[in-house]
Amino acid sequence: MKEKKMEKRLQEMLNRSRRLLSIITILLPLNLIVGQSAVGEQSGDTLMIVTQPIPIENVIQKVSDANDDIKIIRRKTGQNQGVKKIDSLFPTYAKFLSSQEKVAEKFIKSNPNRQKINNQIRIWEGYKNPLSTWEVSIDEYEERNVSLLEGIKIDQHIWELTYKNALQENVPRELRSNVKKTRDEYERIGREIRVRNNKLLILESRINKEKRLINGVVEQLNTLKASEIYDLFYLRHEAIWNADFSSSEKEASKGFADSFTVNVDAFFKYLGEVNKGFFWFFILIGGIVMFLKWLSKGYDKYEFKEEKKSLVDAKSILTTQFRASAVFISLLFAWYFFDNQPMVFTDLLILGLLVSAVPIVKPHVSKNFVALLFFVIVIYVLDTAKTYIWFSSSFYRIFLMSEAFLVFIILFKYTFKPLKESKFNDFQFKSLLIKLSPVFQLLALISIVSNMLGYTNLADLTLKVCTQTGVYALIFYVIALVSGGISTAILHRHYYSRGKFSYQRKVFMEVKSIYGIRWIVLILWILVMLDIVDLLQPLQVYFTDFLTDPYSFGNITITIGDILQFVLILGGAFIITSIVSFFFDSGKIGFTLVKLPKGIPAAISLVIRYFIIATGIVFALSSLGIDLSKFNLMAGALGLGIGFGLQNIISNFVSGLILVFERPILVGDTIEVNSLLGTVNRIGVRSSNISTFDGAEVVVPNSN
Repeated sequence: MKEKKMEKRLQEMLNRSRRLLSIITILLPLNLIVGQSAVGEQSGDTLMIVTQPIPIENVIQKVSDANDDIKIIRRKTGQNQGVKKIDSLFPTYAKFLSSQEKVAEKFIKSNPNRQKINNQIRIWEGYKNPLSTWEVSIDEYEERNVSLLEGIKIDQHIWELTYKNALQENVPRELRSNVKKTRDEYERIGREIRVRNNKLLILESRINKEKRLINGVVEQLNTLKASEIYDLFYLRHEAIWNADFSSSEKEASKGFADSFTVNVDAFFKYLGEVNKGFFWFFILIGGIVMFLKWLSKGYDKYEFKEEKKSLVDAKSILTTQFRASAVFISLLFAWYFFDNQPMVFTDLLILGLLVSAVPIVKPHVSKNFVALLFFVIVIYVLDTAKTYIWFSSSFYRIFLMSEAFLVFIILFKYTFKPLKESKFNDFQFKSLLIKLSPVFQLLALISIVSNMLGYTNLADLTLKVCTQTGVYALIFYVIALVSGGISTAILHRHYYSRGKFSYQRKVFMEVKSIYGIRWIVLILWILVMLDIVDLLQPLQVYFTDFLTDPYSFGNITITIGDILQFVLILGGAFIITSIVSFFFDSGKIGFTLVKLPKGIPAAISLVIRYFIIATGIVFALSSLGIDLSKFNLMAGALGLGIGFGLQNIISNFVSGLILVFERPILVGDTIEVNSLLGTVNRIGVRSSNISTFDGAEVVVPNSN
């Protein structure tokens, strides 16, 4: 009896949905055509959307509402504290940039080495960050004012019509006066907003002028770096045995004092500026630590049976190495949380990352290589020190040579013998270092020899590759380990929270996620190394030019970049929907903090997935420069065709929506459809899967 009632209820809903669908598909073309006409009429004058005055009997109430509305608008468009702060800080910052421009001019004339030029470029790019932030804030405030101004124009027009109507109707003078005051008030506040926006435009143009100044200085520095004297094989100095060291000591001492003072002052000034940001940063870190702790408890709650080495290592990241991993992640987030960092702040963050990376990597390398991890930190400190200390060219060459000798000796001692004896069958940090060590030793020797002969540009670059490669290899390797540990913990907790699952599928997904993360991290590491040797920017320029070259096909002009963007947007949308489906497809959310009734996760998953796909398609088509409004008539005709030709498919689609949202039948229910008896395995949008008791898997249309 209950089954018959349910069947009757479903049939009634389907009939109603079919009738509604038929009406929509017939009226859709007409509605779209009328909509097009309406849009075309409105485009000439936005005030045409409202042409009626306020009825006289409603004027008193509307005057009161308008006064409240005007108060709200005044509060919204009043002197914004953020803009006020920008207005007060900008003159001081502009004066600072003007003084730094003169310093940069002296710097360019002082014949600096390549690394100092790179440091200056980094500093000047950092100067642009607050200006960009200010520009965004002003743009947001301007856009809000413009939106309010559009509404004010409409309201002003309404009250103008109302006032004329009041004159014609010969209403009492007091009422006419209130209407006139309301109209004048809207006019006055609109005028104030326009004046305020004009001031904001002036401020924004001044900010843009300072950004152009910064870009000009950066361009001069890049031009200097690309000049002949900075060519790798340019003989920049005499051979070291002919160098004059007599005048270098005083120069180096003065350079050290100036550099130390400037960098320390910049560091403490920055700490004073971002002291409020530390509060929110610690809140963020507290949330991250709680999340990691919750993931690590998943191993206590659900038994971890995997014996694969990569998975065992991933588990240890959040169990035995939890504190070091939490510190490493916190410092990594600090790198991106704080804007406009001075060099000292950034270098200290990198040093902290290296120190916290040692206990994470230590269990994954043999005891003979543990000392090498500490030497990476020592080399980084020495390599960074010359940025702040050494200015004399003679002493700088001695420092480079000493550092290159140290790198060569360390690499020879710790990697020469293991390179001959070891066989590398796994993906380990030890293997990576040992395989690359002959290249690093060769580069260190090149640095020493070229420095002695006077080719200091080549010496500087080869030593930089040796030192920076090891530093960033260690950092990115730990990023791969920590990310793999987090992904494994998420998958482990998700699968066990689902109840029944395939153990082989679980292991497969965990291993694939780890290897996928390693490949992504490897690509990022390669990009960083290309940036270190100044090859990333030329590659970016080359690919930008290649991707933006237009190709014409009749009246259509398109670029490879547009096609690539189209594919990436669609691919990203489908990947995101796959992830959403993965975490919701079981009918339970893996994150058990959220308790939802049975069937609700499937409905949420359906809505999210189709919303993401629809949004991705719209954005993808927009990236090709396609005007979607041109498809209105086509959409109407398509709707009409669907209504008459694809009734069964649409009927199944609507039936699927009813099943998902109303939930008369849930996954796991035993049902009978016609002569078919079985258990519901999946409820899709068009059809559902039912497992019969004799082991067959049957696909049943949802309308049935």
